[in-house]
Parts: sequence; structure tokens; C-alpha cells
Amino acid sequence: RQIGSSFSQALPGTGWGMTETNAIGAGIGGEDYLNRPASSGRCSQVLELKVIDEHGHSLPPGQRGELLVRGTSVFPGYWNRPDATAQSFLGDWFRTGDVAYLDQDGFLFIVDRIKDLIIRGGENIPVVEVEGLLFRHPAVAEVAIVGFPDARLGERACAFVRLREGASLSLADITSHLEAQRMARQYMPERLEIVAELPRTPSGKIQKFKLREVARAFGQN
Repeated sequence: RQIGSSFSQALPGTGWGMTETNAIGAGIGGEDYLNRPASSGRCSQVLELKVIDEHGHSLPPGQRGELLVRGTSVFPGYWNRPDATAQSFLGDWFRTGDVAYLDQDGFLFIVDRIKDLIIRGGENIPVVEVEGLLFRHPAVAEVAIVGFPDARLGERACAFVRLREGASLSLADITSHLEAQRMARQYMPERLEIVAELPRTPSGKIQKFKLREVARAFGQN
């Protein structure tokens, strides 16, 4: 949201794509981006997008579900992995594993990864939304939220945070900050881990599976 006021001689752009779609997917730029900073844009002309529920039914605009894609640039399957290919396709639609929705104008909004969802007492915690709000805390340089096991609720949320130099942060600080942003209490992290760095892939993506491995032990304490 700060991009528009930070750059007087440039307009922003972004997009969404996958290796399995040959990096083609959706794109957005200029005034469209400034008006919808959380969107990944409209679908490429060589592809189609749709969002489905857990039963495979198409969802109307505004409703969240799994994002599917099909079209010219989508790969035919995984090399020598017919099992993985069968699990990843519904007919000719590829299952992206992204939780998303499309608005009334066809703009795509990526909400989360299905495998990163935290289900606490039967409710899905909007992890990306909570992380986004925590990024606004002046002490937070980076944050990643994952679930850890809980015997009663199934999962609880843990925030792994890299602090800004010289800053300090407590779980109570996080709760107060999120309350001020009107975040529902059941979505708030219930454990805080301060880390020197977050594990990343060579391309810079946070490796949440490594954080989940660490957090799994919390449920045994």
C-alpha cells in the first residue's frame, strides 16, 4: 500500500504463476495495482481460472476455495510421477494448492497455501492476513506463522519472528497489536519464537515446512 506514495516516477506491477504453468498465470499493474494492492491480477488470455470448494464445485465471486487453472501453458504432468499427476489434476484442470478467490471483475486474490492452513477448533486461521498485520508492528522485520499440535483444539498458531535491530517483542505485545487491528482473538498466535533468521529456499521463499518441524515439538511440551 505504500508503493504508490513511495515512487513518484514509477508504477508497480505484480502477478501470479507457477512452474507448472510455465510462470504464466495472472498479472496486474499501474492504477489497477494501486486500486487492488492485494490482488495478483486478471487471468492470462491463454489460461482459465476457477475456484472450487472441497467437493469440487465451482464457487461464485468472493468465496474462497482452491484455485484451479487450465490452458495452453499448463504442463501435461510430472516426469515419471503418474501418481502425483493423478492427484494434481481434475480432468484438464490443474489443482494449484492455493487458497484464493476471484472478485466480481475477475481479479485474482491469493489468500494462502492449503498446506499452510491452520485449523484451530474447526476454524481456518487466515495466516497470510495475520502475518500481514504483524508486519505493521515496528519491532517486526519478518514473520511466518505455522501451526503446532494441540490435543483439544487440533492446532494453535505460533509466530516465528525476526526482530528489527535493537527491538524487543512479547506475546502480549503481539496480542495488543492485533487487538488494535480488530483481529479476532481465535486467530491470534498463541506462541512466539524469536529467531535470528527464517529458513528460505535459494529463490527467497520461506520454508514453512522446516518451521512446522520445529513447532511440532511444542505440542509435546
